[in-house]
Amino acid sequence: MKKYIPEKMIMQSRFRDEYSSWESGRQKKLADRVGQLISENSDYADDKNYGHLCNLLTALGMVLLLKEEGMSQENAVKTVGDVMYRFITPQIDSMKKLGSMGCFVSFLRLTMPIKFSRTLGYGWDVEFPKADRNDFTMITHACIYQQIFSRYGIPELTAVFCKVDDILYSDLPRAEFIYTEQIGTGGSMCDYTFRKR
Repeated sequence: MKKYIPEKMIMQSRFRDEYSSWESGRQKKLADRVGQLISENSDYADDKNYGHLCNLLTALGMVLLLKEEGMSQENAVKTVGDVMYRFITPQIDSMKKLGSMGCFVSFLRLTMPIKFSRTLGYGWDVEFPKADRNDFTMITHACIYQQIFSRYGIPELTAVFCKVDDILYSDLPRAEFIYTEQIGTGGSMCDYTFRKR
């Protein structure tokens, strides 16, 4: 069973650079909060969800800490989102390079179901419908980000993570990223399709 150690999880998250810039007392407060969140959400803390929970629980812990320090929920969510978007910015060019391959969609069709079988644990419901040979489609019916953030009265934090998909996939040279709805923005599902250009 994967060990969920708060400090290690934070340092494996998209928020590690921000966390590293904090003074030690504030770092301890965040680590303690993440530890509490692990305990309160232990049903999700299986081997497969670990990577998701590194980001999810660190983001949630940061929002809760910023609120405790006097920031409004709206500003805390925006602040945490901005930290994450800065962190992933270098990944945009890498994703464009990958997305410039003519076999990109075929690559997704082969690898993504295998990847998700290893990284989606308790609480997820994702299917991979049969699609046209030029498409790769995945539909998320249940998302642990929305489930856990809603549990703490911050469902809008889900949309902050949905936006990561838009940032990374919206401008791929050889594939369109198409959807009609996202759970984080009020949809009943995330119906993602990558279509070969």
